[in-house]
Amino acid sequence: MNGKPQSVRGADGRFAGTKDGEAAAGKARAPAAKGKNGWTAAKEAVFFRELATVCNVSAALRACGMFRRSSDVYDRRREEPAFRERWDSAVDEGYALLDLEMLERARFASRRPPPQTDAEKRLREVPTGLGLQLLKLYHVRKAKAPPPPAARATAAARRIDGAALRREFDAMLSDFNRRMGGQG
Repeated sequence: MNGKPQSVRGADGRFAGTKDGEAAAGKARAPAAKGKNGWTAAKEAVFFRELATVCNVSAALRACGMFRRSSDVYDRRREEPAFRERWDSAVDEGYALLDLEMLERARFASRRPPPQTDAEKRLREVPTGLGLQLLKLYHVRKAKAPPPPAARATAAARRIDGAALRREFDAMLSDFNRRMGGQG
């Protein structure tokens, strides 16, 4: 040949190697294991990490390189319970971070230390008004959502009468008072 590396196509018509005979010799790299619609474990990890940071599906899809397949992610959320559970967990985590950011803004205003992580930097870019609106909508939606079946079962199993609840609450307050230096 002319000394340049040549690409070899595999049986499926895709490039299997980058050098002469690499594919034929069985030295071609194996493609990453792809899941449904091109999703890999690595792409899912990036997607959920980004979703937990910013609670923005478009940004999470961009970060994992699946932005052009946005309808697929919603299909997966609807059809796969494990994917939906990870999604909901990531969104809950993201809103918890946003909640903490808004509390920090309220408590410290401009006396806050500089952000330490990329997540902190990105949360500080969220305007306060938008952050508060997002949190309000999130908490309303969570309040309207029915609890999962397991939570309903445990709540029904542990009914506490008012007097027992009052005694438990008084004990917690007394303990707190003692730890703060009071008489209890």
